[in-house]
Amino acid sequence: MQFSKNTTQEQIEQIVNRLLNHGFQSYKTRNLQNDKILLFICICDPKIILEQAEQMQLYKLVIDRSNSQMHEIYRKIAEKINIRKILDERLIIALNQIDKRIVLFENYLKFKYDLKSDFCLQNDDAEVIKIFSPSETLLIIYNYLHTIKIGDLDMIHFLKTEEYLQQVTPIHDELVSLNTVSDIERYFGGNLAVYFEFMNFYQSMLKYLAIAAIITLIIDHQSTLFKITNVASFYAVLTMVWSTFFIIAWRRKESELSIEWGVFGQQHIKRLDLNPEYKGTPKINYITGLVKNSYPTSSRIFYYMVSLFEAIPILIIAGLIKIIVFNINGLIRSETSIFYISFASKLNQPGGLLFYKYTTNVLDICTILLIFYINTLYTKVCINSTKRENHRTNLRFYNSLILKRFLFELINRFFHLFYIAFIEFDIPTLRNLLIKLFVMDQIRRVLFESLLPMLMKQQQEKQKEQYRLNLQKKEDINEKIVDRIAELELWEYDDFDDYIEVIFQYGYIVLFAAIFPLAAALTYIFNFIEIWSDKFKLANKLYQRNLPKKSHSIGEWRTVLMTLSILSIYTNTAFIAFAYFNVFDACQKSRCDWENILILLFIIEHFSLGLKYVVQQTINSKPKWVRIVLRRMKKRRSFN
Repeated sequence: MQFSKNTTQEQIEQIVNRLLNHGFQSYKTRNLQNDKILLFICICDPKIILEQAEQMQLYKLVIDRSNSQMHEIYRKIAEKINIRKILDERLIIALNQIDKRIVLFENYLKFKYDLKSDFCLQNDDAEVIKIFSPSETLLIIYNYLHTIKIGDLDMIHFLKTEEYLQQVTPIHDELVSLNTVSDIERYFGGNLAVYFEFMNFYQSMLKYLAIAAIITLIIDHQSTLFKITNVASFYAVLTMVWSTFFIIAWRRKESELSIEWGVFGQQHIKRLDLNPEYKGTPKINYITGLVKNSYPTSSRIFYYMVSLFEAIPILIIAGLIKIIVFNINGLIRSETSIFYISFASKLNQPGGLLFYKYTTNVLDICTILLIFYINTLYTKVCINSTKRENHRTNLRFYNSLILKRFLFELINRFFHLFYIAFIEFDIPTLRNLLIKLFVMDQIRRVLFESLLPMLMKQQQEKQKEQYRLNLQKKEDINEKIVDRIAELELWEYDDFDDYIEVIFQYGYIVLFAAIFPLAAALTYIFNFIEIWSDKFKLANKLYQRNLPKKSHSIGEWRTVLMTLSILSIYTNTAFIAFAYFNVFDACQKSRCDWENILILLFIIEHFSLGLKYVVQQTINSKPKWVRIVLRRMKKRRSFN
């Protein structure tokens, strides 16, 4: 726990005494760099943790259920629902034939301290506590901190509201093994592990599309040059189908993770998700009669509009710069276009100031850097505007941030590409620009993700050495906690930027499948480096250890994926229809049969959307074994 340097000694002592009364042990020191007060706390009594785990109603697997006991339960259930007594051995055999996970994971029960022998072979508290993973133990302790009240608020929210407490950070364990996603889930929690599970699943599905992309390029080399051919059109249709099945398959995977990680029935933990910066006025709920802080919806809508008007100027500035670059590169040829700038168009022509051999390539690089810088600038603006919206929970804050960042970057990254495709109808230029933007952006990302961890590791070692030097001058600090103090100066790990990069990488693949099939194969290669670098950063403790959360889903990012999947139907359908009627051929544009083009667009688009809807409604979002486990657990609970 890190307190501001303005916190008085008396206030710290009161906090320490309150923690001591609740079973915490503490050690107080100061940060040698910024002189802030640090309070290291821990719980040594395992009974407190186990009793709190019971209060949180965490689900754990029962390990001492013998087959005879299970058979007896099934027989009694059968008698209760008037089914013939034929379950016994045949039921177990049938379940094993379907999936062995059914028998394993149906043994989840809410942990109870009095029945701790059901969850562990030994009845000693020190041994029973080992059934909880390190991330679950941290979650229990953090939840226990929230049970300590100061007035009407829990202690954490009170101290943050009064601006005494600045940070609550878990300390890394000495030994960390992150070989599998399960290891990440046990150590960092489901909120971080689900990202790596998603990336592994994304790679496993992407390899099929990458193979199809390579085959497309081999069969039809023209698809990389000037035309959208029949083979490229077939690949675009295949990509639209793949995107639909990818999202459905991931939903099924999320339901499996909810069982395997024991993340179900955890709604009561959501109270830990309260936003400490939320401010509302007390108001009586006329249904429950309870007083609850509320914030008027009209005020939040007003700040939504403010956020919109903050984004528009940034988009306009970015758009104006891109228009100037396009004019210099000669991408806007028609003098009647509202985006045509005569002065800029002449700069790269013979006799112009920018008439050089590599001017176009330099400007393309500048476009990539511009997109990255504008997105970075808007990120800071977006966070501040979302804070003003005053969301009650961190989840709502996070979802609002996702929506604004996605819409902004969708326009900033792709609007100029749509202009070249559907206004200028210049496929060769679009393809060349797509390849440059995609490849150079992936190289930037890989270099940033790979070199930065190396530099961070060196910086961390220097930082620890500096603390050791300061330690020699300050004897009252225990040398054992020097590394712990250094951890507080590390960056906080945020998977938001990782998600948004993957999302728009996915956007390049599905939105421009007919133009740039190679994107799938290149993405498959670059993602191996990305996954390795992310695991390297976590395994080497280059970031602070985040507070764990129970999670099994990527949340609103799945909605974003679905949006891009639907949008890809319109973009690829347009590419296919325009290519069929030779719209992209400059000599045919003036005499195109637009009526037949629109009819073809309407038919293909409606058929694709209808097929997508039928597939989503036909395939169950939960695999068969998950549905069986949930039903059997429900019957067991009702029987008990």
